[in-house]
Amino acid sequence: MKLLTLLAVGALAYGIYHYRQQQPTRQRRTGMSDELLAESVRSGIAGASSRPVDVRCINGVVSLRGTVRRPELDLVLAAALAVPGVVQVTNLLETDEPVGDLGPMQSGIASGV
Repeated sequence: MKLLTLLAVGALAYGIYHYRQQQPTRQRRTGMSDELLAESVRSGIAGASSRPVDVRCINGVVSLRGTVRRPELDLVLAAALAVPGVVQVTNLLETDEPVGDLGPMQSGIASGV
């Protein structure tokens, strides 16, 4: 039983070591720094959005912030994902659509009527 536990811990340690050794290789494959990748994403989504979108990038993970029109949302996300070197896109975009009718709570004052 102790031998199996020791083998399992050794295999886990080897897996972690191997994964960490491969991370710099993945970043070198794209050949882009975070700033260059963010600039590539900005130029890639320029035609998809009529409003400015804030783009931030860390290790290939792109975060998009801002307000876009509803029909443009999917186009912006697809354009960002299409840029070479992008691993993941975090969608923090908002649309300019109204939320809807809030009824009696619309004014911000609750009435018991």
